[in-house]
Amino acid sequence: MTWHSPLTALLASTALVMSQAAPVAAQDTAEKPPPKPDKAKPDSDLKTVTVTAAKPTTKIDRDVYDPKTDPATPTSSAAEVLNKAPGVYVDPEGNVTLRGNAAVQILVDGKPSAMMQGNFRAITLQSLPADAIASIEVMTTPSAQFSADGGGGIINIVMKKNRGLRPILGVRLGAGNEGRYNASVNSGVAKGRFTFNGSLNANRDTRQPEFSINRERYTPAGTVRFSGLSDLPQSTDSYGFIGAAGFNATDTDTVGLEVTLNHTDYRSKGLSGFEERDPIGQVTTQYQSRDDRRNDSQQGSVRLSFSHDGDTEGETFKADLRQNRSMQSSENLSDYSFTTASQNRRTLRSGDNTQHTLAMSLDYNRQLWGGVFTSGLDLSANAAKTDNAEYNLSLNTTARVLDPRRSNAYEVDQDQIEGYVTYQKAIGVRWTVLSGLRVETTNLTLNQVTSRVSVRQTYSHIHPSFAVQYLLSETTKLRYNYGHRITRPNAGDLNPFVIYWDDRNARSGNPDLKPSETHLNELRYEYNNRAKNLTFTATWFYKKNENVFVERSTYIDDNVYLSRRENGGDGTENGLDLMYNRRIGTKWDVNLQTTLKHEQRPPRSSTFTTITEADSIAGGLRIGYRMSPKEQVQVSLNAAGKQLTGQGYTKPTHRWSVSYSRRINGKLTATANLQDHSTSRSIIENQAGRTVTEFNLGGLNVMFGLQINPFGISGNGR
Repeated sequence: MTWHSPLTALLASTALVMSQAAPVAAQDTAEKPPPKPDKAKPDSDLKTVTVTAAKPTTKIDRDVYDPKTDPATPTSSAAEVLNKAPGVYVDPEGNVTLRGNAAVQILVDGKPSAMMQGNFRAITLQSLPADAIASIEVMTTPSAQFSADGGGGIINIVMKKNRGLRPILGVRLGAGNEGRYNASVNSGVAKGRFTFNGSLNANRDTRQPEFSINRERYTPAGTVRFSGLSDLPQSTDSYGFIGAAGFNATDTDTVGLEVTLNHTDYRSKGLSGFEERDPIGQVTTQYQSRDDRRNDSQQGSVRLSFSHDGDTEGETFKADLRQNRSMQSSENLSDYSFTTASQNRRTLRSGDNTQHTLAMSLDYNRQLWGGVFTSGLDLSANAAKTDNAEYNLSLNTTARVLDPRRSNAYEVDQDQIEGYVTYQKAIGVRWTVLSGLRVETTNLTLNQVTSRVSVRQTYSHIHPSFAVQYLLSETTKLRYNYGHRITRPNAGDLNPFVIYWDDRNARSGNPDLKPSETHLNELRYEYNNRAKNLTFTATWFYKKNENVFVERSTYIDDNVYLSRRENGGDGTENGLDLMYNRRIGTKWDVNLQTTLKHEQRPPRSSTFTTITEADSIAGGLRIGYRMSPKEQVQVSLNAAGKQLTGQGYTKPTHRWSVSYSRRINGKLTATANLQDHSTSRSIIENQAGRTVTEFNLGGLNVMFGLQINPFGISGNGR
C-alpha cells in the first residue's frame, strides 16, 4: 500500500521536530525564564490582528468572533451567538449555513463532537449557554490542521477553559402553533478542581407539508405523463442529555469526560393520489396510497480528553478519545387502492441500521524558530450494518411474504489514519504566512450480504494548505488561502443493490464511485474601521472539483425511476462573496451577505456531453434593533436564486424570520419567533425525461418562549 511512505515520512519528521524543538527553545530562553501560560486565554496560538472588541477579529486562516464583549451573551444561546459570527446564519430551527452552504462541519475545540451531529446539532445550539463559549472560529478554506472532509467549511466552537463558574441554572420553555414545544434545563457548578455541566432537552416539532410531482417519460410511442399530490402531516419528538465533567489535576494538566444520549421519534400519516396518462392523454393508471411511516433513532457517545500545558509559552499537548453508537429503525406501511379493486394491495417496508465509531486524536503545539508549529494524528474506525426488507401483506389476514427483489442487507467497515503538520510565521510587521500538509489513508470494505458481493476501496490523499496575509494599513488587509478538500461516498452510495423508496422511485449505489476532490482558492480584501464599527469584506473564490458526484437516472421495470450516483468528471465554481457588517449607534446592527457565482458541472446523463452551466445569486440580510437595554428585535431574510444540483436545478427560494426578546428582570426573559419558508421547486432533466417536484413545509411557524435564570444575570462568569 503506497500510503506508508508519505505518512511514515510525515510522522517521522513530526517526531524529529518535536524532539529537536526542546533544546532549541531552551537555548532561546536560557537568559530569561519563560512566562507561564495565561489560563484565561482562549485556546489558540495563531497571531491575531487587534481590532475593536465588539467586532469579529481575524486570523490568517479563519475569522474569529469573540462573544465575551457582547452584553447579550449572559442571556443568549449558542445559536444566537453563531448568528453574529461572520457569514454564519442559524435559522430558528437550529439549521446552520455558512455563505449559504449547509454542508458545514461544526467542531468543538477543534474536534468532532456527537453534540454537533445529526438531530443533536440543533438541540445543542439552542440550549448551550453562550456564556460557556470563549470564541467562534469560521473557516471557509480550512488549513491542514483540520479534517479535509466536506466542502462547505468549518465552524469551530472554542469552549472556555479553567473557568471559575458560579453555580448556574437555566431553564428554557417554548410553545407554538400546531402543537410544537421545546424545553431544556442547563446547569453547571465548580467546586475546587472539579467542574460539572449538564443539560436535559425535550422538543416536539409538527408539520403539515404538501408534496407534488409531475413527471414526463420519453418513450418511442410518445411522452407518458405521471402526476401525484401528497399531504404528509408529521411529528418529530426528540429527547437528549449532555453531561460533562472536568478535573484540573495540576496547574498544567486537565482531564475531561463528556457523555451524550439522544432519542428521536418520527411519525407521519399521509394520503397521496397518483395517475398516469399515455401519449394520447388517456388515463392508464389511477390509485391512492395511505402511508403510515415511523422512524426511531437512538444515539449515545462518550468523549474522554486530556490537555497538558508545557513549560514554554504556548506549548500544549492534547489527547482525545471518542466513542459513538447509533441505532435507527424505520417502518412504512402502505395501502394502495386502485380503481379496479382486484389490484388493491398492502406493503410493509422496514429498515434497521446500526453504526459504531471509535476515534482518537493527538495534537501538539509549540513556538518554534520564531513561529508556531503544530502537528497531530487522527485515527478512526467505523462499522455499520443495514438491513432493508419489503413484505407483501394479505388484505384479509396477518400473513406476509418477503419480496426478495426489494430486500437486502449489507455491512460497511471504514478505517482512517491521518497526520498533519502546520507552521505559521510572521515576516516583518506586514506579512504572515501559514503552510500545512495533511496525509491520510482510508480503507473501506462493503459486504453486500444479500447478493454476496464484496467491495473494497483503499485510497490515500495528500491535502496541502497555504495562506498568506498582508497588512495594507491599520484598517485594511489582503489575504490569500488555498486548501484541498475531499468528499467521500457513503455506504448507500456504494451499495449496488436496488432499494425501492416506493412503487415509482428507487435508488442503487455504485461500487466504483470514487471520492470527489476540491481545490479551493480565495483572495480576500477586508476593511475594518474601529471608529465606525464597520467591517466590509470582498472575497473572490475559485473552486475546481474533480470526480464530481452526479445523479444519473433511468427507468427500470417499465415505470420505476432509478437514480444512481456516478463520477461525472470535473467542474468549477468561481464568484464573489460580499459581506457588510455595521453597528449604527447603540441601537442598530446590520449584516448583509451575498454570493454571486458562476458554476460549471458535468453532464447530467451519460448520453449528454454538454457541460451544465449556470449563474446564481444567494444571500441574506439581518437587521437587529435594540428598543431598550432590555428589549430587542431581529429580522432575517435569506434567499437563493436558481441553483444547480446533481440532476438538474432548483428554482429561487427564500425564508424569513422575526425574533423578539424582552428581559423582564434579571431572572426572566420572554421571547417570540415567527418564520416561514417559500415552496421549494426542483427540476430534473435528462435523456429519460423531465421531472418537476414541489415541496411546501406547511406554513407559518410561531413560537413563544421563556428563559429562566434562577441565579440571576451577572457578568462575573465571563
